[in-house]
Amino acid sequence: MRRAPIAFTGALLIGAAALLTGCASGAGAPAASDTPVASPTASVASPTASTPAVPSSSPAALPASCDDLGTAETRQQTVGDLTAQHADGFVRPSPVNATTVLSCNWIQEEAAAVLLIVSTAPAADITAGLEGLGAQGFECQPSQDFGAQYCAKPSDTPETEDVVVAGDGKWLYLETVNINARPWLSEITSQIFG
Repeated sequence: MRRAPIAFTGALLIGAAALLTGCASGAGAPAASDTPVASPTASVASPTASTPAVPSSSPAALPASCDDLGTAETRQQTVGDLTAQHADGFVRPSPVNATTVLSCNWIQEEAAAVLLIVSTAPAADITAGLEGLGAQGFECQPSQDFGAQYCAKPSDTPETEDVVVAGDGKWLYLETVNINARPWLSEITSQIFG
């Protein structure tokens, strides 16, 4: 009599295993459809499809502090000898409906300065903002390192530079006086647009 329940229990276990195997293959299908959203390879293959699903302009994707911009070493080389100042109130080129996420300002009396403003805006406003930069003297071109537009305003003096990097719902403005911020800008753009 004890053999019958064991055989019955064994049959139930085999049946349950077969059902679970069927469920596992069914459960795998939805997981596979979720993977392209999180997979960097899938987003590179179809950026249009991934942009609406994963908005890169979310604040979580952007540095939370001026001290989080780039690497500590390059940040120190660029603005380490300057004094951090209050950065609110600066009006610089930005798209309509832009929201300032981070505004950083470093100065050394009248000798040197770096102003960096990171904003987010709807993609259509970013595009319109980029199109309007030409009227302000900026020259734009696609960046070869990341998926964004790189715009620079030719300066009358080699000591000053105005740069906008924009795309994917994000807008970065950098203004420098007597500071070479190019290596740091490269790190920041990789961090924000990478």
